Amino acid sequence: MTMKTGSLFMRIHRILGSLLSILFLMWFLSGMVMMYHGYPSVTDGQRTQHSGRIMPSSVGADYPLPLVSDSAACSAISLERAGSVCLWRVASSDGERVVDASDGNEIHGLSAEQLSEAASRWSAAPPQLIDTLSQIDVWLIGAMPFKEYPIYHYGFADGRATELYLSSRTGQVLQLTDRESRFWAWVGAIPHWIYITKLRATGRQPWTDTVLWISGFGIAMVISGIIVGIRSMLLARKKRGGKAAVSPYKKPLFRWHHVAGLFFGLFVLTWIFSGFMSLADAPKLIWPVHGNHDARQVYAKTLNLNLFRLDCRRVLASDDVRRLAFMQMGDMPFYHVWTQDDDYLVDAADTLVRRVELSESMCLRIVKAVHHPQNAMAAMMTDYDDYYVSQKRKLPLPVCRVSVDDADKSVYYINPKDGSCRYYNTNKRAGKWMYSGLHALNTHFFAHHPLLRQIIMWVLLLGGTLVSVTGILLSFKYIRKKFRKKRAKKQ
Repeated sequence: MTMKTGSLFMRIHRILGSLLSILFLMWFLSGMVMMYHGYPSVTDGQRTQHSGRIMPSSVGADYPLPLVSDSAACSAISLERAGSVCLWRVASSDGERVVDASDGNEIHGLSAEQLSEAASRWSAAPPQLIDTLSQIDVWLIGAMPFKEYPIYHYGFADGRATELYLSSRTGQVLQLTDRESRFWAWVGAIPHWIYITKLRATGRQPWTDTVLWISGFGIAMVISGIIVGIRSMLLARKKRGGKAAVSPYKKPLFRWHHVAGLFFGLFVLTWIFSGFMSLADAPKLIWPVHGNHDARQVYAKTLNLNLFRLDCRRVLASDDVRRLAFMQMGDMPFYHVWTQDDDYLVDAADTLVRRVELSESMCLRIVKAVHHPQNAMAAMMTDYDDYYVSQKRKLPLPVCRVSVDDADKSVYYINPKDGSCRYYNTNKRAGKWMYSGLHALNTHFFAHHPLLRQIIMWVLLLGGTLVSVTGILLSFKYIRKKFRKKRAKKQ
């Protein structure tokens, strides 16, 4: 490498380091927090626990008509409860509608009294309306609630400063936070993900583009730093006649940054690269995609309501049902049922209420309907693999793994209990390693060795923090030196 080239890489590293080193420090520190605390969200389980039972009498005798017009292609139907009101939510080619379950009349929004009643189920303390929102705030970024305005924002004097966000259109709870979860989010997920409200006010793309550009410049900064660091070490060895010399720098700050960069530079590079890949797809030139497949294809695009022979009111009468959804996988109809403590599938083709779990043969039949005539194999997994894996063991087991002998090496992971599905092809598998495999060590091995994973993550994050802190101090000295030169020239 020539002197000019080395000088160019040094200049790139210094300029980008001056601009981005504080951001890198923020990413490493917030990453430590996110090992234990994420961005607050409300789960389906919480929603069902805090909604009342749906009684059979709340559903009109003429269901499921007039839910959908004869000409509309219906893709989803669910029965939910908001306070004392039971609602059908119907998605079809005509759009999404909210219908009163008792009389079939379309509802264009719930009243303030109905929403307050729905909110009161979430705390023993009475709800207090804080605000009525017509735009996103920092706690709604993950919900992307652009169809739900106005959103009712409630607070509770329950000692935890709990706050709740409700859709005025459906009464669905969009977000639930308390004092503790908000604190950890402010020092963890919000800075780590650069959750700036204005970037997400109109959609996801402006935020995505911003994070990708910042990450791209960060990758350039780290690569140039690694090149400069290795070059400096080799030049030092050359000057000493081949004798070991890790760093040529005598000043402590320069030496610390150089040595830390040599030891942890590769990790810093994979960290920022994997962060970039969290918002980007694996390059299709390297891992081509041959078919347009995803997890949604195991579900019927259009529900065939004639297959649903079982009256859902019989399901409502059989259990403490808090939510019910129509689900069709291939030509098999099911009701997905949520109770206060559980969720399960009911065979909707039967005339009797019968719980069912998907067998290997049923999962194979579902996937073959998508991939006919390719060969496929199904096997029930009782342990995680490298793609169906959760470090906090949140993904349920057993799960049915259906492998397809197609050009993409498609694999479906279908939960036999509730019918949920995950899909991987060769491209998505590569993307998984480049994102969560590198960024969070999210693999089968570390799922079984959580303590080892935490130790490695802490060592690497502390190393990245050391590189960032020394980089900030050097950037400050570099900028101060530039200002002094400018002042000297003016004088």
